[in-house]
Amino acid sequence: MSYGIKRYNQNSASQMTSRQIEVMAFGQTILLLKNAKTQKERLHALTMNQKLWSSILLETGIEDNGIPEVMRKDLTNLAIWSTRYSIRAMLHDTPLKPLIDINQDILDGLRQNPDNKNTSLEANDFKLSVA
Repeated sequence: MSYGIKRYNQNSASQMTSRQIEVMAFGQTILLLKNAKTQKERLHALTMNQKLWSSILLETGIEDNGIPEVMRKDLTNLAIWSTRYSIRAMLHDTPLKPLIDINQDILDGLRQNPDNKNTSLEANDFKLSVA
């Protein structure tokens, strides 16, 4: 990656809230899963999905992370299910729709702010990037 692109990505990330970064991560993962046509694209999308949910699993494992206990348990269960399903889908021709649906549900929830207004990030705002 060129120095300019690397600096741009660093500056962009530093100006985003954690919520915006989460929205972007789920949005990009959904796009990868939806657009996976070849086996290589499918494996890449599933790997990215597994990395996303593994990071959520890591975060939910931290005792004092500020996430309410019930939500933490639910996210932990979803993360375990999603990572297991991703591995199964890597090994077999398992449909990706259940992963897309779960990720979309989480994305929809993240887009809601405390006042129940949508954030400015929409599905069409996402660009696929090489990870």
